Amino acid sequence: TAAAEQGAKQAAAQKAQQQEAQQRAAETASAEAKRQAEEEYRKRRMQEDAAYRRQQEQRQKMDEMADSADDSFKQFMKEEDGEDQMGDADYEDSANALAGAIGWNRKEIESKADNAVKQLTQAIGGKKVVQSLQGMMAGIRYARLLAPFTRAPPPPAAGRIAPGAAGPPVGAVPGR
Repeated sequence: TAAAEQGAKQAAAQKAQQQEAQQRAAETASAEAKRQAEEEYRKRRMQEDAAYRRQQEQRQKMDEMADSADDSFKQFMKEEDGEDQMGDADYEDSANALAGAIGWNRKEIESKADNAVKQLTQAIGGKKVVQSLQGMMAGIRYARLLAPFTRAPPPPAAGRIAPGAAGPPVGAVPGR
């Protein structure tokens, strides 16, 4: 009986050791799984942050390009003949003399011309136009990324009518 008790104690001790080892292994596995999940989260977060930064940089570039389009009117007016001479006494006298000889109101004509040029340059290169074009181009690029380039099969030759040939009789049912 003493030997049996000794054997039972040893078996109980071994069982306790096995349970402790299993518990440590489970804790180690749990800690490793947690570490891997945290690492995956960090990687995903870094990728999302990088994508966000790229998107912000792209948006900033697009805004800068659109802002430069707004400057097109100002640039055109700088380059327009005579615009750099506005305010010069000789130029003003000459322009007023010409307007008086023709019978035109110089201020009204220059105002209308400036307005027309401004409207034209805004229509051609205005901020809204540039932004909408950029948005369309971004959509096209996005669609190309999502959809593989596939060609639709041509329609069946039997359904085609040669140029100059008469079509099917009125009331004809295809396939009969």
